[in-house]
Amino acid sequence: MTPHMPITSDGKAPDLKPFLAEIETVVGKAVRKAHRPQAGTRLSQKDVVLDNLDAVIAEVSGDGRYRFNQRQLLYKLRPVVRDELGEELTTKNFAAIITDYEAEHGEIPGMYREPRGTIYHPHREETFTLGTLMVEHYKRPLWTFNKLVYIEKEGFSEALKAERWAERHDCALLSSKGFTTRAARDLVDLLAEHDEPVTIFCAHDADAFGTMIYQTFQEQTKARGAHKVRIINLGLEPWEALAMGLEVETVKAGEQRKPVAEYVNGHPCEEPEGDWAEWLQTKRVELNAMSTPEFIRWLDSKMAAYDKLIPPAAVLDAELDERIEFKVRASITERILREAGLENLVAAALAAIEKPSPAVLAEGIRRLFRRKLDSEWRDHVEAIAREVAEESR
Repeated sequence: MTPHMPITSDGKAPDLKPFLAEIETVVGKAVRKAHRPQAGTRLSQKDVVLDNLDAVIAEVSGDGRYRFNQRQLLYKLRPVVRDELGEELTTKNFAAIITDYEAEHGEIPGMYREPRGTIYHPHREETFTLGTLMVEHYKRPLWTFNKLVYIEKEGFSEALKAERWAERHDCALLSSKGFTTRAARDLVDLLAEHDEPVTIFCAHDADAFGTMIYQTFQEQTKARGAHKVRIINLGLEPWEALAMGLEVETVKAGEQRKPVAEYVNGHPCEEPEGDWAEWLQTKRVELNAMSTPEFIRWLDSKMAAYDKLIPPAAVLDAELDERIEFKVRASITERILREAGLENLVAAALAAIEKPSPAVLAEGIRRLFRRKLDSEWRDHVEAIAREVAEESR
């Protein structure tokens, strides 16, 4: 029932477009409830989240006007779950619910994830925070690196940058904490689809989770499909760590068995446990067990078989032509300007200009702000400078 219904024809066919969002929300809830196994039983946190997800997305996004992040959804849905179930919605459980939802329905439009980790471009001294928005606008610098290494420890990147390790190997540095994020995986896919070749490496701790960091980086997950480029596993592996004499940590075995990557099972093990998957249930060796000099030597040894970047002949020829033209043009321009007495001409032109006082400038800036609130005072100064310069020609 409604007090007003727009129509689309003389036959009074109803125009339901104004009600589309509300209809989608209601129908979506009904369909999800109908598809629940054991419909009619006690609601789970996932049920409550999915029943209210569309409405909360509309709220945090201003009905699709603004971008929003995943944590905004979490903070809006927590009190809903608390009111309906008397339970606390944890960050971990919410992230798992959203991952499952996006695996089935595709990514939530307009949502971005908070930055986690960085990427460093060699020879450019550029470090970017790695997040959804950054990857959406990422442009690979042309013919700057032909390798990228992902390191699960963020701290090592600073030492490698200070040592100019990335420059020595023409290798970009991608770092994060633990498992690769969606942004990291998306960035690797962008690089794989680029015209320039790139070799991707992964360095991780010698523990159960470290082996899975490599495996999930390469293979398909709920969040992302398998990479189109092969990821090369650098280690650290448990057998490698023991051969290096690194400190082994003992960890408590959990109630559930720790998952271990499949490649570990195929390596011979002479330890008392009999196989590495078992060894990794109670033992681990971190990359941090190496000193910085040890880590750099270890990483150097892994890269010894891979060449530095030398672009194709056409790229080299074009780059040389561009550099020669730039330098010749700069030299000729400098000579012409010097012979023409440029500095004297500029000084004379500046002396003849009548410019507005600071008070007049300030009043013009206030008028600009009334017309366009998102402008800056420099915008008005630039406009006046342009106007004055044109009049002096």
